[in-house]
Amino acid sequence: MKTITAKELRDNLGEIARRVHQGEHIKVTYREKPAFTLTPATSVRSAKSTNQKLPGLAAFDKAPSKGYAFDKNKSIKQLYHESLVEKYDR
Repeated sequence: MKTITAKELRDNLGEIARRVHQGEHIKVTYREKPAFTLTPATSVRSAKSTNQKLPGLAAFDKAPSKGYAFDKNKSIKQLYHESLVEKYDR
C-alpha cells in the first residue's frame, strides 16, 4: 500500500483517483499521522453489476410508506401547519 501526504493528494487528485479506481489502495497522512485510506468502491460496483440492492436500502424498503397528496394551491406554510396538526393532534 502506497502512502502519500494530504498535500500530494490535493495536488494530484485526478491521478490518484484514477489509480484508486483501478484497484490501488492508498494511505493518506496529515501532519505526519495516518488520516484515512483510499480504497476502490468495489461493493458499490459489484452491487450495480449484479442488480443487487445496497445493504442500507433493505431497511428503507421495509419501512412503511405513506402516500402524500399535496394540494398545489396551498402555501408551504399551510402544508406545514397541516402536517403538524396531523402529527401532534394540535
